[in-house]
Amino acid sequence: MQIQKYLDLNEEELTISCRKCGETLCNADENYKEHSAMRTGPVTDAGPAFEPPKKLLGQDPNLEFRQFFCPSCGVLFDHEFAREDDPILHDIEVDVDSIKA
Repeated sequence: MQIQKYLDLNEEELTISCRKCGETLCNADENYKEHSAMRTGPVTDAGPAFEPPKKLLGQDPNLEFRQFFCPSCGVLFDHEFAREDDPILHDIEVDVDSIKA
């Protein structure tokens, strides 16, 4: 079952894998981003015209742009903005108990 543009959920094996190459990333109850290749950089890596909104974020020098890729084929899964010491966002949580039932 497709759970994101480039992510599949195998309901029988309860795993998450890359839709492009089939690489299994992790168990369905884990955060796939923690098993992806991650690139971090300044927020301006989001695009040449991107400037962080200083009124909302202030002058935080620790703000970064994170990108998450398949460790096998390199397809970009997702991205996020975060402070350097923030944990990786767990934005797709699979209800494994419901699948098992």
